[in-house]
Amino acid sequence: MGAAHGKYTFFGHLKWMPIIALGYAASIATHLAINGHLF
Repeated sequence: MGAAHGKYTFFGHLKWMPIIALGYAASIATHLAINGHLF
């Protein structure tokens, strides 16, 4: 993160959080849909 020298900011990173969270939730939902019978 330190290599960007000012171009990378924490708030610039925050704009990706909803997309990352959505993908994370989708991966869990897919895992449960495929392997749900094992639980």
